[in-house]
Formats: sequence, C-alpha cells, structure tokens
Amino acid sequence: MLDRIAAFLEVSTTVAAILLAILGVQVATQLYAVVDLARRDAVRGGRKWAWALVIALGNLPGAIGYLVAGRQAKTDATDNRSGASAVGAASARRAVDALYGPRDEH
Repeated sequence: MLDRIAAFLEVSTTVAAILLAILGVQVATQLYAVVDLARRDAVRGGRKWAWALVIALGNLPGAIGYLVAGRQAKTDATDNRSGASAVGAASARRAVDALYGPRDEH
C-alpha cells in the first residue's frame, strides 16, 4: 500500500512513510484537542467556538496552539492540603519524633 501511495505522489517510499506519519500525528493531535475542548467548561478568551475554528482550520499548529495557550488552568484545590494529607503529615511528624526525639523549637 505504501508503494501505491508513493507512486501516486511520485515520491520515494521513505518520503511517503514520513508524510503518512506526519498526517497521523496531525489527525491524532486535532482529535485530542477537539475532545479536550468539548470536555472543558471554560477556555481562555471564553469563546469555545473560536478555539474550535483555530483547531479545525489551523491544522497541527492550530491544535498545538490551543493545547498550549487556549486551555485555562483548572482552579481546583489540589495545591492545598486535604484532610487526608494533613493527617498523614501529622502522623509522619509523630513517627519521626518517636524515632529521633522531639525537635527543638527555637
């Protein structure tokens, strides 16, 4: 099949294989970007339809542009300690104090 594509494009099979690989990366990246856009509640700039056009008409650079600049950072509380991690930290502190003695608080 690669030979047929190379003959149709009048290029070597190596060039045809490289072109098919680039095409595969482009389609996969665009599909990923469209699915990511559909799943997000908000995007940078607030207009999802504009980013959809950038992805669809911009080909690979458009999809990469959306993935780099268009996605808005999630604002969940992953940076703050949850109750479970705070309890775990307290337990670890007690275990270290039990092994090595309490810290000197200066």
